[in-house]
Amino acid sequence: MTVTVEIPFDMQPLVAAAVANGRFANEQELVPDILRVAVPVLGDYERLRRDVEESVAMADRGEMREADFAAVRRQLCGEYDESGRRK
Repeated sequence: MTVTVEIPFDMQPLVAAAVANGRFANEQELVPDILRVAVPVLGDYERLRRDVEESVAMADRGEMREADFAAVRRQLCGEYDESGRRK
């Protein structure tokens, strides 16, 4: 499949630099690498967006409670030493 992509003017120097430094032979080789990085990030963004929407809906329904961060800290301090290793 062939797709034509127009690179925005302000991004063209970034593409040119990526090709100039030898990492890619041409602009077409750059696109698959960009997509390999972007696709998982976009998936994470969608999951995060859904999670935030659900949290807002839960708050609207009164299903949320305040977090006790001091209790969480005490619990974590009891489970991990100062270097971050589990006791």
